[in-house]
Amino acid sequence: AMSGVGGVVFAFAVVVGVCIAAVGASLVPKGYDYVTCGSTVKLKHVSSKFLLHSQDVAYGSGSGQQSVTSKKDAQDVGDFWQITGTMEKDCPRAQKVKCGTTIRLRHVNTRRWLHSHKFKSPLSQNQEVSAYGDVDQSDSGDHWKVECSGSYWKKEGDVRFKHVDTGFYLHSTGKHQYNRPIEGQREVCAVKKSASLNKWQVTDGYIVKPLK
Repeated sequence: AMSGVGGVVFAFAVVVGVCIAAVGASLVPKGYDYVTCGSTVKLKHVSSKFLLHSQDVAYGSGSGQQSVTSKKDAQDVGDFWQITGTMEKDCPRAQKVKCGTTIRLRHVNTRRWLHSHKFKSPLSQNQEVSAYGDVDQSDSGDHWKVECSGSYWKKEGDVRFKHVDTGFYLHSTGKHQYNRPIEGQREVCAVKKSASLNKWQVTDGYIVKPLK
């Protein structure tokens, strides 16, 4: 079904007993205020306004794994990430994500996990962030703790992702920019200190309506 709010059209669907809505950057349908497990979202770096992105391009240094970057919003399928539980603990579909919960973020287009480890990032020489594995291959380097204010992760709230293995935060300096073959995209890395440059926010995507 389709519903319009203030000139913005939202798409709704019911899938196996749960409701899913396509949410926009500024307006959210009623009942879709919280981020839930199973949702597929775009994550905006609050400071630079660039989106967390990945594509089938490997780093030429460090781990050699698939690169993770940030880029301007251009309606790119490489910007979508699905929220899932960890290897040890499932995150039931439609369950609101509590602040402090450990999750994984799966890149929808390549099916790899947002990952970090002790390699150095190629431009800033901070800690590398990559996309690793596949649906059946994952390890603790894919685990990120959600740090947010309040009890649950709100769609319009700022959030930090703390890498569980290393204690470093998902980060972008906003200054380090790649040349070809990913020209114009900016480096995403991880740093030890909590700071304004490691704040992210859901900008749009497909939110599974929270369970009552």
